[in-house]
Amino acid sequence: MSLHQISAHVHVETSHLGSNNSIVVGDGIALVDTPHRPTDAIAWRSTVDGFGATRYVVNTDHHPDHTIGNYWMGGEVVSHRGTRRRLLHDAPDHDYLARLFARIDPAAVALLDEYRVRVPDVVFDDRLDLHLGDIHLELTFQPGHTANSLIAYLPADGVVFTGDIVCEAGLPSFQDCRVADWFDAIDAVAGYDFEYLVPGHGEVAGRDVLDRYREWGREVVGRVADAIRRGVDSEQATAEIRFADNIHVDTEDQPGYPDDLIEFFQRRSIARVYADLIERPELASR
Repeated sequence: MSLHQISAHVHVETSHLGSNNSIVVGDGIALVDTPHRPTDAIAWRSTVDGFGATRYVVNTDHHPDHTIGNYWMGGEVVSHRGTRRRLLHDAPDHDYLARLFARIDPAAVALLDEYRVRVPDVVFDDRLDLHLGDIHLELTFQPGHTANSLIAYLPADGVVFTGDIVCEAGLPSFQDCRVADWFDAIDAVAGYDFEYLVPGHGEVAGRDVLDRYREWGREVVGRVADAIRRGVDSEQATAEIRFADNIHVDTEDQPGYPDDLIEFFQRRSIARVYADLIERPELASR
């Protein structure tokens, strides 16, 4: 664990496999995203309780690396309305989790009979403020990494939490995004007055990460656009075009996802970009 205090009210853990996990301390606690691995979530709950009582757990999207840990947290879970819908109808099933945990968290396989998907208690459509005494967390719906992504902002400290709308570590999967939304969301983050950006994955960053992240996306979109111009069909493009995955792969400290699941994410991502560029070729110049 490498919990760091980045501002007067915010502590961030960036070493968990899966999303970054943040603690906002005011009159009570608000969490932004929860650990992917159940054993991390159980330990995280103990760490969080040392700061006070959890009032809110904010999910920036529905993906399991942001939401599995909900089950072990206190407080009310808060998200965009679409995140609740996706967790109710599209959450990973028991067999998927058993296979995944056997790779990334073997001790958690024994917890599967206990585990239940914990869906949000509080949802919103456009914007919601969560008050913790004298400070508040602004939640704003911002489709980007997914159709139900949100941005969380703590104006008192100049901290913006982007979820996977922006990642410092590398590109996440594109499979649940639209290309136009992906770039629009980066522009939306740029419009905030912030000193610290807490990304979905990777280290806490400043404003410079936005240009770097945007260029990573442009490079992938450009390669798909070039394939389309050369007459390459979607099946061939999804089989041949790849981008560096620094989110799901093995590291020196812990195992990553199974290779076939990473390959699935890559194919789904390239297919999504391909379909969007066929529909709107001008997106190649974003």
